[in-house]
Amino acid sequence: MRILVIGAGMYVTGRFQTGSGTILASLIEASKFVHIEKVVIVARNMANEKIVAERSKELNSLLRANLPVTYKALPEDFEQSLRKEIAENGYDAAIISVPDHLHFLHASIALELGLHILVVKPLVPTLMEAKSLETLRKQKNLHAMVEFHKRFDETNLWIKKYLSNNELGKLLFIDVDYSQKVSIPTEIFRSWVEKTNIFQYLGVHYVDLIYFVTGFLPTRAMAIGTSGKLKKLGINNYDSVHAEVVWQKPNDPNDSFVSHFSIGWVDPISTTALSDQKYLLVGEKGRIECDQKDRGLRIVNENTGPLTINPYFSEMLPDRDGNLSFGGYGYRSIECFLKDVSDILNGRKTAQEFDNIRPSIKQSFVSTRVVEAVNESLANDSSWSTINDIFE
Repeated sequence: MRILVIGAGMYVTGRFQTGSGTILASLIEASKFVHIEKVVIVARNMANEKIVAERSKELNSLLRANLPVTYKALPEDFEQSLRKEIAENGYDAAIISVPDHLHFLHASIALELGLHILVVKPLVPTLMEAKSLETLRKQKNLHAMVEFHKRFDETNLWIKKYLSNNELGKLLFIDVDYSQKVSIPTEIFRSWVEKTNIFQYLGVHYVDLIYFVTGFLPTRAMAIGTSGKLKKLGINNYDSVHAEVVWQKPNDPNDSFVSHFSIGWVDPISTTALSDQKYLLVGEKGRIECDQKDRGLRIVNENTGPLTINPYFSEMLPDRDGNLSFGGYGYRSIECFLKDVSDILNGRKTAQEFDNIRPSIKQSFVSTRVVEAVNESLANDSSWSTINDIFE
């Protein structure tokens, strides 16, 4: 299998004290179990070459692997250069990890040229773009996933099982509190931060998760944005977005619940984790409180200060033989895609078999449409936006 990674930022290689990243480490770990002939990472900046080389060497050594990884800085005409790179080098799959507003273009190119794709969230900002990608995917008979790794978190899978057993009874409401350090908009994503917002970039995780664990569909949404800190720092964007979404059980207008999202990215640098995240589910029979930041592991170090550790997302830990391996639900999301593609390439599965059991493009219509409705509400004085066209 030949893998093209489009993008070389934080989630690929790790930056800004975020460790080794997730995508590259996952590819190297997975190469011990899935045949990967080579990985090529492409982006615009030549400075990434040294980072990719050093990180690849380090990870291959730590994980006892030997995955060939190279970096190519594509010229200014990135679109044409990307098309040429794919056409001339016979890739099987692409992992797309670029700013939100570039997802549609790069995913379209990869699908058009016959590559199975994994796209980091959000898939795209509009339902029209999502449906266009799905049409192209079906025409080309390809597999496509969105990297919604929260679907692979054991905590969320337990909640999904609990709800499916009707342990909470009729759902009444879900509250989501999710925020990140101010360094995300002011440093890490500074070059493109004004082309997204915190709900679109981050809140979309929990939109997909609510759909995944409940099976309900959104019917309308509204949102209010708060501003202040970022604008004082010269960034034209919301500090936080607060959204209400009404969900309805398919084919049952009498069974619905409401979700509230408080999503921000102005937490102090000194907070103990990159993300502070928790959600609450309340039903007629009871409630579930889930803290997805504090997994019970907290440290204080004289160099770093206090830290709250989540060892279950993507982490290098000793295996049963005492050797380091890279694992966690972030890894399993990427591994799942790689195994799917391997099964397709080897004739064990077809792309269609994964449509309803993966965070596919079609399943991502739901989160995409909610993002679009929230953006519509923000642009229209927080008016309600009706959602009735997801699967039309």
